[in-house]
Amino acid sequence: MMNNDETNKSPIDELVTYAEDNTPDYEDDFDSAPPVPDASEPPVSSDGEHEDEPLYDDEYDDEYDEEYYDDDGSETSGDSKKKIKKIIIAAVILALLTGIAAVLSIDTGIIATYKKNFANNFSKIFGVFTMKTADSGIQYEDAQNDSYNTGVRESITVSDGVRGAEVLPYRDGVVCASPNHLTYIDASGNTVWSEDTLIANPLVSASGGYILAAEKGGSKLCLYNGSSMLYEADDPDSIAAVKVSSAGDSVLITSKPAYKGGISVYNKLGEQIYSWASGSGVVIGADISPTSRNIAVSLLNTETSAKSIIQFFDINETQSRAQVNAEDTVMFDLRFVGNTLTAFGDNRLAVLSSDGGVVADNDLTSCQLTHSAMDDNGNTVLTLYDGAVPKLNLYNGSGKELSSVTMDGMADFVDIHENTVLYSIGRDVFIGRPGIGSLTKYTAAMDIKKLILISPSTFAIVYSNSIEFVKV
Repeated sequence: MMNNDETNKSPIDELVTYAEDNTPDYEDDFDSAPPVPDASEPPVSSDGEHEDEPLYDDEYDDEYDEEYYDDDGSETSGDSKKKIKKIIIAAVILALLTGIAAVLSIDTGIIATYKKNFANNFSKIFGVFTMKTADSGIQYEDAQNDSYNTGVRESITVSDGVRGAEVLPYRDGVVCASPNHLTYIDASGNTVWSEDTLIANPLVSASGGYILAAEKGGSKLCLYNGSSMLYEADDPDSIAAVKVSSAGDSVLITSKPAYKGGISVYNKLGEQIYSWASGSGVVIGADISPTSRNIAVSLLNTETSAKSIIQFFDINETQSRAQVNAEDTVMFDLRFVGNTLTAFGDNRLAVLSSDGGVVADNDLTSCQLTHSAMDDNGNTVLTLYDGAVPKLNLYNGSGKELSSVTMDGMADFVDIHENTVLYSIGRDVFIGRPGIGSLTKYTAAMDIKKLILISPSTFAIVYSNSIEFVKV
């Protein structure tokens, strides 16, 4: 992806060149379950010392990785597409290395912007996940809703604690994280509790009853169970992104000096139970299983093209237990449901087992993805362009495609809860089961900043200075 005009390189070009010159390549790709680890003597480095034993005999070279373990536990092509791809990749790298990008499921930072609209950001070429689902099981194809229900039971607007806040689904409502403050509002618009915090510039994640707030670009993190703070801790490194599991374990993406990012894992007592640093790829996504504490990390390598490496770790082991390579794609988000991992890519939706086996593979290289969402059971919705036709695809927790429907226009926001989908086109909001019966249509009063589906019959519309709760 180098620009041949070396005398007119922009700062973005230089960043990409730096990444290409300083990131080692991975020689082989996986197209099946990982091979048996090599039991032979580890290779010898240039200084005569033995390196750590590689995970696979012909696979990942981890001589640049350092690990720590705590015993406590419409479609573009050609030069235009290459330039776009270089800009986005360089922006990801820059944001992560400076420790200010939020790259997990939060809705701030370069990856969040990419998730909201990545239709023209990356080429649609993929050559690694070769296992295909035998039968997509599509129930409805190209169905379209010609009429909509327009009646709603109730609409309540709340403004206290909302302006400038990051709003996330939490229990039967939403939590609003603003500088030095957390507010929980239920689906009836009632403020259940409101608490001051120690976090001035919050990164926030919520799951189950837990809320994790951390200082963006700083070191402080706090875990809450409802309004009660369980612990306050300081990580040794700068925090770039956070995610908390429903069991209260937290995984942080951190910016480590001399490395290309790393992860830190804390239990709900505030003890750091795992730490790992990457020298071979930029860390852009991570998650931890709430049932087994298995950890998955997505690394971005840009030596010749965008390539993602998904590595699997167990907190009781010091070596990566498995990995999956994804050529010419960016796996920007990882989400565990039990021990099953869903990996969201710009041209791929894959479901993997905790040992790196491919459970399902949905090749989307012929389409242009625009949005994605997933509920706590693994049900997933994608919006995409198939040629010039806007579509919405539904998948179950095993990655099986259940339906594909044509929409009236491309969605600006999308969410899913069980079999119910919520999306908006402009100020028009639609809720229901696309392709299966009618949808309810509701027109928002102002420009929409975010949509949250709280239950199959209740959703929240986030505006710039208020939240409207709507029941259908």
